[in-house]
Amino acid sequence: MKVAILSDIHANIYALQSVLAECRKLGVEQYIVAGDLVGYYYWSAEVVDTIRTLNCPCVLGNHELILQEFVQGGAGLDKLRKKYGSGYDRALSDLSADALNWLLTLPREQQVVVDGVSIYISHGGLRSVDRYLYPTADKAVLDANYSDCDLTVFGHTHYPFVAHRDGKVMINPGSVGQPRDVGGAASYALLDTQTRLVQIKRRPYDTGPVVQAAQAFDPALPYLHEIMVRS
Repeated sequence: MKVAILSDIHANIYALQSVLAECRKLGVEQYIVAGDLVGYYYWSAEVVDTIRTLNCPCVLGNHELILQEFVQGGAGLDKLRKKYGSGYDRALSDLSADALNWLLTLPREQQVVVDGVSIYISHGGLRSVDRYLYPTADKAVLDANYSDCDLTVFGHTHYPFVAHRDGKVMINPGSVGQPRDVGGAASYALLDTQTRLVQIKRRPYDTGPVVQAAQAFDPALPYLHEIMVRS
């Protein structure tokens, strides 16, 4: 069975649609999502609705926790807007009550078995939503974050990698919606459960609509559109 592993979509429906179109051509039968469906960009409702139709394992990311802060209100929201932009306000405006409840009640970690392969899923690290595990991390740091499952899946950093230890595999699929190593190409991972082969995949797509929206909605945060075309 082919399994697509996605993370850090960040309300970028254009990147998500492009990845899913490729996955359908590749014969993907199962999806796994490692958090951060929202944040930064502007199509939270479309992204959440699309992911829900996949009926797949999905965990909470740190940007879902930030959205929870917007739901609760408080003095720190302006600081978050200055750092991340207007995406959270649009998410609260666009998400239905049912979709918002689904999103904010996602588990922080999950273990599943897909075609005989046991898979642990968390956003940041072992039992962590907000730990950063980069491809350059020391081996000891990575070793401390393997689960007992065959495959351990994290997201959060937007930098993809695959690591191995004692027959177990750790994978960060990178970011669908805002890859930080190269612009213009959504990143995800493909698992073949029969061979246990894991591949990092890149899917180019038209970033123009995302760039234009970021320039229009968040002109004070050029990072949001500049990263889309980073070489």
